[in-house]
Amino acid sequence: MRNLYFILNNSFEINQPINHFYKLETMKLSIKILAIIALLLTFSFAANAQRGDRQAPEPEEMAERQTAGMVEHLSLDENQAVQVAAINLTYANKMKEAHENNEGDREAMKEIRATIDAEKAAELKLLLTEEQFTAFEKMLAEKGNERKGKGPRGGRN
Repeated sequence: MRNLYFILNNSFEINQPINHFYKLETMKLSIKILAIIALLLTFSFAANAQRGDRQAPEPEEMAERQTAGMVEHLSLDENQAVQVAAINLTYANKMKEAHENNEGDREAMKEIRATIDAEKAAELKLLLTEEQFTAFEKMLAEKGNERKGKGPRGGRN
């Protein structure tokens, strides 16, 4: 009987470290998994935060960039550049106002944008030479094709 008690006691003591080792390894694995999940969540939140920080440029900034591109691509003289800058600023302000008044209504914005673009093109046609206006239309077509290829919101889904 004494031998049986000794065997049962020793087998219990032997199993105890094995269970302890198993629990320790399981706990280490759980910590690693939790750390990986925390890292993934951190990166996904950081990526979304960067995307959400973008704001629409101010009309003055937008008009300045448009004018600089037009001066470069259309070879505008100084007088034309000044007049184009004024036209760009006028229509950039109209576009900002339209965005503020129709926030979230994409279909209405498409129509308004088309109207504003047509008005702007008509005004520019009076100012630019025939060759410059043809180059302007080509420039618009290329930008339109770039936008269509990217999908909604500039390629972000």
